[in-house]
Amino acid sequence: MKVRLQRKGRSVLALSAGAVMAWALVGTAQADTDNIVKTDQVNVPAIAMGVGSGCAPTSFSFDISWVDPFVHGYLLADRTHGGTSNGDILMIDLSNSAHKTSFLTPPAGDPFAGIQCDKNASFGGSGAFGRNEIAGPNGVFTVNHSEAWAGDGPSPFTFGQTNTAGDYKNDPCDSSVRVFDLATGQQTDHINLHGCFRTDEGAFDPADQLALFANPSEQHLGNGHDTALNNSPFISLLSTIPVAPGKHHKILKQINFDGTHGTVNADGGIEQAVYVRRTGLFYIAVPGNSLAPNDGWITIVDPRGDADDIHVVRNISTPGCNPHGLAVGPDNRLFLGCNSGSEEVMDARSGHILATLTQTAGGCDEVTFNAGDDHFVGACSNGAGPGQFGFDLIDADPIAVDQAKVSTAPGAHSIAADPVTVTNWIPAFAGVCGSGVACVAIYGSTGGDDRSAFATEFAEDHHHDHH
Repeated sequence: MKVRLQRKGRSVLALSAGAVMAWALVGTAQADTDNIVKTDQVNVPAIAMGVGSGCAPTSFSFDISWVDPFVHGYLLADRTHGGTSNGDILMIDLSNSAHKTSFLTPPAGDPFAGIQCDKNASFGGSGAFGRNEIAGPNGVFTVNHSEAWAGDGPSPFTFGQTNTAGDYKNDPCDSSVRVFDLATGQQTDHINLHGCFRTDEGAFDPADQLALFANPSEQHLGNGHDTALNNSPFISLLSTIPVAPGKHHKILKQINFDGTHGTVNADGGIEQAVYVRRTGLFYIAVPGNSLAPNDGWITIVDPRGDADDIHVVRNISTPGCNPHGLAVGPDNRLFLGCNSGSEEVMDARSGHILATLTQTAGGCDEVTFNAGDDHFVGACSNGAGPGQFGFDLIDADPIAVDQAKVSTAPGAHSIAADPVTVTNWIPAFAGVCGSGVACVAIYGSTGGDDRSAFATEFAEDHHHDHH
């Protein structure tokens, strides 16, 4: 695609995270076929871990991934490595082809929740590896290019397997958010959100300096540790500015998604959230609930003002789309990674569906936008059945499917995009990594795609800064 560059009178390296989106708005794109293929991979140790009787073993358990192009870093919520079985944030250096790996780990006496084996289906459990609602780490993103914020499960506890609330009588109901300093690698805060089940995905609002996280699986336990907050899924909005340097961060507001106060009944969970710079609002993918499991909503939250002002603005229904993934692209376009139904593109301002991408098979989890080539890309079904993942590549402007159902690996539900190297990063075990190999696979174009204004300008400034 051709993208015209309109240079700004300042260094791209000095721009905020919102500038990644701004560059995507510079020019127009032509629908094309970019032939995105695997170009490299970063291997990580495959550590065979038995996680309990009746549960499938795993060699690489992970959740959400993230790229911060301004620190040249890839981050992955990784439950397998870091020197303990409780997990870490896997980091990969994107500044050169060596792709050095490192880990962010909490203090030894305060580990992540790690991999669990909770088969209680009524509480989000399963015999499949890594699929439960008391694990961690889960969602991860960067704040101000200096910190990593990650959602975690409750502190490890002994649980039963009778599929009743009594199995969680020992649940401390302290799922949380961890804050790490990227420069030192140290955990600087551990914020208890008081969730009985895992704190999952989130998003960052740089204008108001707020982080949003979801607890998607809360339900009444009556174990003496839970409160009314835990009767339904909820979101938390936290200040990213500590009360004093090196001190705690405040929880500004928590909102239950129980069908009251403008919310929907989110008993089907709460998934990926994004902040849209031009509207100043959060948008959250809410999958269908027990009454409409194949539908869903995009919930809009206004974070501006004090705690009393923060509220749910609107719930946009998505009939036939059960959204799990959500990404923001050019012209306020939202890419809906539907778990059921074909993927869609929505106008964030009006809520109108701009395109239904019928070539795709749905089955999505995480999706993202690559400002390096102006594409949406999603970790979605390859069409071969449940848990069989691939990726879909969608031109953002004009909206067109470039590639669909390109197989990666079973369980490869996570994806992140680096707009500087114009690559997409997919963690996986086996499949594209090779038999018995755990890796983060790197996908890039072999032709037919010009770099965007963002990628070109960033590369030029980076070159000048080093000469």
